[in-house]
This record gives sequence, C-alpha cells and structure tokens, in this order.
Amino acid sequence: MNTIEFFISKLVPIALIGVLPIVLAWLSFRHRQHETDKRSEIIMAVIEKNPEVDVQEFLNKLNPPKKSFKEQLMTKMHYEVLLGTICTIGGITTILGSIVMIIVPGFNDAIIPIGAVFGVAPLAVGSGLLVAYNNAKKTLENLKDND
Repeated sequence: MNTIEFFISKLVPIALIGVLPIVLAWLSFRHRQHETDKRSEIIMAVIEKNPEVDVQEFLNKLNPPKKSFKEQLMTKMHYEVLLGTICTIGGITTILGSIVMIIVPGFNDAIIPIGAVFGVAPLAVGSGLLVAYNNAKKTLENLKDND
C-alpha cells in the first residue's frame, strides 16, 4: 500500500466521524443565526418607517402560527403508522424470502441467516412504531375526553 492510499484510508474515517458532525452543527447554528439577523433587520426597518407600530403584535404576525399539541400528535401518528407498516411489511417479506430460499435447490445456504437478520431489524422497528402509534392514539383519546 503506498502512502497516498494509507493517508486516504486514515483520513476518510476521521473526516466522517470527526469533521462532518462539527460542520453540520456549525451550519445549523449559522442558519439559525441568519434567521435571527433577518428578523431583526425586518423589525428595525418597520420601526424606522413607522415608530408607532406595536412591536409585539408585529412579531406575532411575523412568526408563523404553531400547530397545537393535538395537530402535532396527529401528524406524528400518521408518520408512525406509515413507517411502521412499511418497516413491518419489509421485515416480514425479507424473513419469508429467506425461508423460501431454503426450498430453492442450489441456493447458497450461507445467505439465509443474513437475510433473516436483515429482516429482524426492520420488523422490530416497524413493530415499535406501531406500538408507539397505539400509545399515541390512547393519549389522543384521553385528550379528547378531557376537553
């Protein structure tokens, strides 16, 4: 192995594990800072043009309305049932496909456990999401009863 391949083999993991998360955090912070600066500029321009404006009322109009807890919960429930169903079906299909491959003559038997393992992970994730959906549904029913 020459020196270039050696350095590349060492630098790629360092870049992926060390540098990439730092850059992503920095970009996220910079984006939030940019949004804050833009809002400040807008507010300053409004105050300069019309000093009698109520700043708090203007800020309330400037910020988008937030979803209520029930709406957020409903959105989360939709994603949970969608992804839970997809993962569960994918896991079951992978496991059943591995089992069916036992029947196929001349198929490499070493692949069957790998297929079964890769079927268990999405099956577990899908089942967990469906359980979370059921819990969220109970929470939503309790919120409706309290209203």
